[in-house]
Amino acid sequence: MKIGIHKKVGSYSDRWIEYCKENNIDYKIVNAYDSNIVEQLVDCDIFMWHHHHANYRDALFAKQLLNSLETAGKKVFPDFKTDWHFDDKLGQKYLFEALGIQAAPSYAFYDKKSAKKWIDSTTFPKVFKLRGGAGSANVQLAKSKKDAVKFVNKCFSRGFSQFDGIRNFKERIKHYRNSKDTLFGVFKGFGRMFIKTEFAKMHPKEKGYAYFQEFIPNDGYDIRIEIVEDKAIALIRKARKNDFRASGGHMDYFNHEYITPDVIKFAFDVYDKLSMQSCAMDLVRNNIDGKLYVVEVCYCYGVDDDEFDHGYWDRDGNLHNEKFNGLDLMIESVIKN
Repeated sequence: MKIGIHKKVGSYSDRWIEYCKENNIDYKIVNAYDSNIVEQLVDCDIFMWHHHHANYRDALFAKQLLNSLETAGKKVFPDFKTDWHFDDKLGQKYLFEALGIQAAPSYAFYDKKSAKKWIDSTTFPKVFKLRGGAGSANVQLAKSKKDAVKFVNKCFSRGFSQFDGIRNFKERIKHYRNSKDTLFGVFKGFGRMFIKTEFAKMHPKEKGYAYFQEFIPNDGYDIRIEIVEDKAIALIRKARKNDFRASGGHMDYFNHEYITPDVIKFAFDVYDKLSMQSCAMDLVRNNIDGKLYVVEVCYCYGVDDDEFDHGYWDRDGNLHNEKFNGLDLMIESVIKN
């Protein structure tokens, strides 16, 4: 058995390569961007690629390459069921509905007339989102009918850039004030108001659809669950001050008292329905009826320095206070299966 790994410094590949070395697993480093990548993988049984939603090259072809290799009989990570809806909130809307998953109700429109007809009949606030983007990027609150109409008009005219420099700069300032960013980061954010990211320059604007999600009233935090097979890492993420968003705020806490047995059971039920190799899901609890709702899912997640130091939960809701590396389990799971 041999594993082909696309190497990118700062990605999961750093740990995957070390894991192979530590466990004497045969591997080779390949370059997914080479035209002959399929040829490079001829002698490999498994291909693993931690592709990223904000890399325009990855967004262009990563899913197509992985799906092609899987169709040809190779084991891949992430595989089709894990990956096809990655960074695609429209895709996840239909997936959640088809599988009967209790998710925040969402609404998609592909023409201005039907979107505005819905606006006239619904209540507010609603959460407006673009189909892609992580860390609360491309997420805004439509507090009123007027806000929603403004978003819809833009959806079906000039569209939305993949990167909002002004909003990014404001976020940088907020993070700096909360000691979550550096002064250099603030200056970098200022520069980004004038110099677009490579992804924004190469990727077309988002237009031709409007997507809204029901705002779920909560107690100022969401729950992030990261699952591979029978183990889950769970944490809460508090919303920014004077903001409804938690993702991307860097106010993450391993407060285990918030992770009740129903949270773990709900998360594993969703994971099983999705049939994903690895799943990071964002949950919110409605503070009126107490129900849990999925907001969105992803096959990967950011890894902080202490990400794996706070134990893990099993399917029965038991907390195991021992170090657990979710990236190791990804590669172990692919080999085993």
